[in-house]
Amino acid sequence: MPGAILSDADLLHRLSRRDSTALIEVERRHRSSLYAQVYGMLIDPTVAERVVREVFAQLWFAAERFPLRRTLWAWLRDMARELARAERALAESSNQEDSSSIRRLSEASTTADPGTVGAVTVRGADACPEPPAVRYRKGEEGGDGGPRDACAW
Repeated sequence: MPGAILSDADLLHRLSRRDSTALIEVERRHRSSLYAQVYGMLIDPTVAERVVREVFAQLWFAAERFPLRRTLWAWLRDMARELARAERALAESSNQEDSSSIRRLSEASTTADPGTVGAVTVRGADACPEPPAVRYRKGEEGGDGGPRDACAW
């Protein structure tokens, strides 16, 4: 029947036999709903798109082992949620690593002389970096206490 609409169960059966047109149809039916759900969790269009692509890739490889006790939509939805949570956890752990790197940098800078050129001060994400104080070697100060201009030597 060329014009017949196949059920998700029929499409799943065709997927288990590696029928790529069945995957295309499942994706056409469910992609926008999955994307909306994942985007709502992540608020990042690039990551949401990657998660949705991964859901359909998982379906392609798991179709022959698909549990018949659940609907296809329920499986797709749950897989999308699981992958989105994993992406969010990965992003949060990456942010924690970044903040711990800043913390380590801050701790390292407290051991250095705060007046040296290499000293770094971390005050938070909103603070503008203050230029480091410049220290001159002995004998590089002018008679008035200020540094001499290199062109005046």
